[in-house]
Amino acid sequence: MKTPCSATTPRSTDMNKLILLTLSLLAGTALSAQKTIDRIVGQVGDKIILQSEVESIYYQEASNGEVADDLRCYILQELVTQKLLLIQAEKDSVVVTDEQVEYELERRLRYYESLFGSRDKMEEFYGKTFQEMKEEFREDIRNILLSDQMKSNIAGDMTVSPSEVKDFFNNIPKDSLPYFDAEVEVAQLTIKPKPTAEQKAYAKQKAEEIHQRLVDGDSFDLLASLYSEDPGSKEDGGSLGCQTRGTFVPEFEAAAFKLQPDEISNVVATQFGYHIIKMDSRQGDKVCLRHILITPPVTNTNVTIATKKLDSIRTQIMAGNISFRDAAAKFSDDEYSKLVGGDMTNPQTGSSLFAIDEMDPELYYAIEKLKPGEVSAIVQFTDYDGSRGLRIVQLKSQSAPHVANLEDDYYRLQAAALNNKQQEALNEWVDQKIKSVYLRVDPIYDGCENMQELIRASYDLGRK
Repeated sequence: MKTPCSATTPRSTDMNKLILLTLSLLAGTALSAQKTIDRIVGQVGDKIILQSEVESIYYQEASNGEVADDLRCYILQELVTQKLLLIQAEKDSVVVTDEQVEYELERRLRYYESLFGSRDKMEEFYGKTFQEMKEEFREDIRNILLSDQMKSNIAGDMTVSPSEVKDFFNNIPKDSLPYFDAEVEVAQLTIKPKPTAEQKAYAKQKAEEIHQRLVDGDSFDLLASLYSEDPGSKEDGGSLGCQTRGTFVPEFEAAAFKLQPDEISNVVATQFGYHIIKMDSRQGDKVCLRHILITPPVTNTNVTIATKKLDSIRTQIMAGNISFRDAAAKFSDDEYSKLVGGDMTNPQTGSSLFAIDEMDPELYYAIEKLKPGEVSAIVQFTDYDGSRGLRIVQLKSQSAPHVANLEDDYYRLQAAALNNKQQEALNEWVDQKIKSVYLRVDPIYDGCENMQELIRASYDLGRK
């Protein structure tokens, strides 16, 4: 019988990272050119696994270079594990908030946006608006976060001792030790040009005029495509998809959830500008919305004022009157990094480390000539929403390329040892849970050695 793989590799501890990266980051689009005829290749309880899920992850990984012959086997194994975790999360009433899902969507899509250089380029490549991409992957992200929470519950307060870290390192074959490229840790302090009262009034008046045209019967979709300044929704008639409470900023949400189907709000002011909101429909606890956003214009004068403010802050930092960390917490306009003193998080990995050759070009050029501890000059940057801002960047640390060793990479090895220990606990949990859950695996995977215990369990439950 033809099989998709011939497995000789031990159970992978890295495959889950692959699942997390690809399921939530446009992997389905990577498959679109493959013209796969979809079918069910596995079922865990009431959760199904489609061939397209396996193939999308496979082709995403294959695009990065050579892949192991047994990759599909390990992808299926991890998808089975994920479905088991979701089933248990439902039983245990594990909760992931809408805010957590929204933040994770923004974080991951921001990373992809940085690779393309702009949101417009990313949307053009995938043929979808930013909002459409968010909606397409919202449920995947929610499931990933639920799985992560369930894994944390299984692992509990697990730790590793220094001796366990040393043993873990010593058990890695010397010719298999990872090679780390140069990496940096960076912090930022951002200032956005602020519109004046007159500019805000101008934008509000423009929004009021558009609102009146809607009252007079003009098409909402048409006016959104003509005038809205939200690049993620304007080309789709202002559509924001169907959302639950907690997705939007409070002012927007308060107005939106009061609407009835086909009703249009008055002009609503938020931190982003002035909105006109239309409710298309209600679907249970979700509302399907459109909006037109008008933002106050930003001129060179606004940029000059912001530059002077940031220059003054930088001068205080350079004089030693305030630390970069304290200044970022006090003055930065970036709502995420300011909470941790300006420390930036790598959106691809979730860690504080950035591989230099994978950095956003704007960020790299800001720090390329700095030494650890130094602060950059003021530079412009493009934020995740497409708006322009100003920032200064501190290079916190920089490592030279090197082969992994205990002295330089203890904390990284500690995390790897802990992950390995947690993976072993998860494997034991899966081996027990799979016996009490309905499982069916397509016979095409019978040749996967890593799947044999799962396949035997599926025979036990009457697959044939």
